[in-house]
This record gives sequence, C-alpha cells and structure tokens, in this order.
Amino acid sequence: MDVREARAALDEIDAARLALARTGPAYPLWRHAAFAAAIAVMVAGQGFGPKFAIPMLVAAIAGIAWLTTDDRKRYGLFVSGYRWGRTLPLTLGLVVVMLGAMAAENHARSAGLSITVKLAIAAGAFAIAFGTSLLWTRLYQRELSGRAR
Repeated sequence: MDVREARAALDEIDAARLALARTGPAYPLWRHAAFAAAIAVMVAGQGFGPKFAIPMLVAAIAGIAWLTTDDRKRYGLFVSGYRWGRTLPLTLGLVVVMLGAMAAENHARSAGLSITVKLAIAAGAFAIAFGTSLLWTRLYQRELSGRAR
C-alpha cells in the first residue's frame, strides 16, 4: 500500500463516520426513558432485599438486552456505552453515581426507611440515567461528525 492508497482508505473512514453521524441512530425519547427505567429498576431492587432485588435485576438485564436487540433491528447497530472516546468518562461517571444510588437504597433498607424514600432514590436514578443517555448521544454524534476534536 502506498501513501495515496493509505490516504484514500483514511478518507473513506472519515466519510463513513460522517455518514453515520448524519444517518445514525436518532434515538426517540422513549428509548432514553426505557434505558433509564432499566437502570432505575436495578437501583430500586437494592432497597427491597434479595427477595425482590434478584427478580428486579433480571428484569433490568432483560430490558437492556431487549434495547440492544431493538437497536440492532431498528438501526442496524448497537453502540456500547463502554466504547473508547469522549463518551467513556460519562459512562463511567454514570456507573459510579448508580453504585452510590444502590448504596443509598441498601442504607434505606437497613435503616428501615419508608418506601417513599426508596422510590425517591429510584426516581433520582431514573432522572440521572435519562439525562446521561441524552447527553451521551449528543457527545457520540459530535464525536462522529468530528466536532469533538
């Protein structure tokens, strides 16, 4: 491969990225809400003990699996949140915050706090996951289009 062929190959990659940025997944709000709901269910389960936590965790994982399958069918691809790039710190931040929310749910359970407190923690987890999903998509689209560099 000479320099011209290499440059042409790189130009094709850039063109493919721009095309994906323009025509890639434009997730509807329900998709962000479904992701946030799966996360909130997983967090909420921690507040109700193993009897409920395990089925709620299974439901959350099933929800994420369904979203993955739906993305592949609807858009032809699924983009992992754990990919390298500008979105990774946001993803890792979400993981840390959700672990904190799970710890808060565990504390609420062990301290015998009311169901209202536990639902409020889960609602906060939902709101944070929803906002993070919206921001993640915006960062990903910017990165693909080259505006994030």
